[in-house]
Amino acid sequence: MTRFFAATCVAACVATTASAGGMSKTAPMSETPVAVPPEMPAPAPRFDWTGAYAGAALGYGRMSIRGTDNGSAGAGALFAGYRMDMGNVVAGGELILSPAAFGSPRFANGDRIRGGASALLSVGMPVTADARTLGYVAAGPSVLRTRGDDGSENSFGASVAVGLDHMLTDDIMLRGSVSYTAINNVGGADYRTRTTGASVGLGFKF
Repeated sequence: MTRFFAATCVAACVATTASAGGMSKTAPMSETPVAVPPEMPAPAPRFDWTGAYAGAALGYGRMSIRGTDNGSAGAGALFAGYRMDMGNVVAGGELILSPAAFGSPRFANGDRIRGGASALLSVGMPVTADARTLGYVAAGPSVLRTRGDDGSENSFGASVAVGLDHMLTDDIMLRGSVSYTAINNVGGADYRTRTTGASVGLGFKF
């Protein structure tokens, strides 16, 4: 009887231990929550200025002419060019045509200015994070065409310009610029023109 009671106690202890071990193995483990960092917004895509463009501008300025009267008037221009985007620097070339320069003023000898043109090299830098706004400087040769009783004649000089171009869309460009042009010996005489102007325009990037 004593042996039976002892054996029963041992069996009960073994069963209890096994049951406790099984519970410890199957009991769910509590996990520490992992903090998920907030998703950062993707940066705006950078605009690429590489390509050809063309457009038109309207402006107002003053032409100072030695040997005759000075004058201020409005002027229109057509422009076309090509740019290469190299990251932090954008370089290019541009041709500007002015069919009627500041009201086609007349010189003392009767010659009248009939138009002008400039061929400018430009270098600029993007001024916004998405590079859609470009500040630039440009310089190059200019020509002024005059016409009188003896026919037409071209006179040459130089122009400099400072501007800001902004892409309204991927194709449409808004432009603002100021320029200065100096030309000597205009019309085959000792006339000298100094022109300062400001203009705004719209262009299309191809």
